[in-house]
Amino acid sequence: MSRVVGCVPHARPGAREFSLGGVLWKTVLYALTYVAGFACGWFLLFDQDQDWVRMRIGQATFPVLFSIFAVVVLLGRYEDGKGRPGPWFVVLSLPCAPGFGVVFGSVGRNSGGVFRWVLVSVAVLVAVGVSLFPVVMRLVRNGFASWAAMVVLCVVPSWMLAKVTGSAGASLFWCCVVGVVGALWFVLDMWAIGKCAGTHRDAAFEWLAAWALVFDLIVLIASLLGASNDDDNASR
Repeated sequence: MSRVVGCVPHARPGAREFSLGGVLWKTVLYALTYVAGFACGWFLLFDQDQDWVRMRIGQATFPVLFSIFAVVVLLGRYEDGKGRPGPWFVVLSLPCAPGFGVVFGSVGRNSGGVFRWVLVSVAVLVAVGVSLFPVVMRLVRNGFASWAAMVVLCVVPSWMLAKVTGSAGASLFWCCVVGVVGALWFVLDMWAIGKCAGTHRDAAFEWLAAWALVFDLIVLIASLLGASNDDDNASR
């Protein structure tokens, strides 16, 4: 969402404008599809020793990859000022969240303790990022310095969580992946959403904003799971 914030057109006279409420219910819709996929993976595809389970998990990745590719193509069009999110965007973007949910549900059933650590970490990182981002942007006037400060503020909490739990993600590499790729993307998209909501933009882009928020959280979860698996493998 932060990539197209400068390209989002203003709402037509009399048309509904971009709003936080609109983004919220669309985010809930995407999140519910993720929860449905997660439940499917948790209750049905937890025994990864069976060939048919591994095959179903592999099949779940194909619609995810196609959905991400389609959104990237559409995002390029929106950046060029061509078109706006409509029914096709909704249809093409929906498979992403439930596909990831199936995979994460299957992994979470086999690594329950790790997944609880991941969920707590996501909540803390997002809370830190969202609460501190406006303060940093106001206090640090230099653009490069403000982004550098945000990177530090997103990476350091990840490292602290890893050290406190002592269970996963203690390497600097994975802390940077978690903090920059996950938390910072989420914070940037929140900033872009706030900017669009305050400048009377086209409400159709609420769909893109909602998808971006859910995708950022999925990437953050995936990064933390990767850190957990990396640390577990190193300890064996």
